[in-house]
Amino acid sequence: MDIVPSLRLAAPGELRADRSEALRYLGYGKNAPDEAVLELLEACEKELLDAAQGRACWARVPVRFPSEHSVDLGFGPIESVSLAKHLKGCHSALLFAATIGIGADRLVARWSRLRPSRSAVIDALGSSAIECWCDDVERELTKDEEKHCDRFSPGYGDFPLHHQKDFMHCLDMGRMLGISLSDSLLMKPAKSVTAVIGLGASARTCGNKCMFCEKKNCIYREVIV
Repeated sequence: MDIVPSLRLAAPGELRADRSEALRYLGYGKNAPDEAVLELLEACEKELLDAAQGRACWARVPVRFPSEHSVDLGFGPIESVSLAKHLKGCHSALLFAATIGIGADRLVARWSRLRPSRSAVIDALGSSAIECWCDDVERELTKDEEKHCDRFSPGYGDFPLHHQKDFMHCLDMGRMLGISLSDSLLMKPAKSVTAVIGLGASARTCGNKCMFCEKKNCIYREVIV
């Protein structure tokens, strides 16, 4: 199946970060940061957003279920109980990828040598910024859909990480987004995301991405009630 991806670039000033999420990534939890941390957070946020460049691409594909525990998104069957369950009731899906660019990686690397604490804050803000960018583009793409699922990425549940290669190929991520894939299947720039977004009147959502992940002891895990 020929897949032709669409491209979206962030407008100047459009990218944002969620400071409360960044603080959670930094391990603050319920503890309030002091004034010095808040000032550092503000300075790092400006530095990060000045360096970041948001790009996203996607393609709409049909969803088929060759068997109870496999899904076909146009590049062959994916053997995954969790993905099949997640996409149950979906007639189509968006193959989705996004990044905030290599500038964030360069800042993290630069400050890791000069001031590790600043590097950690920029890294946390970068993690928040890519999620915010994904949220904003996803909201735009699904606003006219009757229902849609939460993003589901390779590596969640038993969705094999090696399918990153299929995303790279189908979405032409190297050309469209400047993303490359390491031998260990990690993306560069690091603040990049690939995901499937299920579409359909019977699509289901859980409202919390940590529901997908089996790492129950993760220090970044959101509280699930």
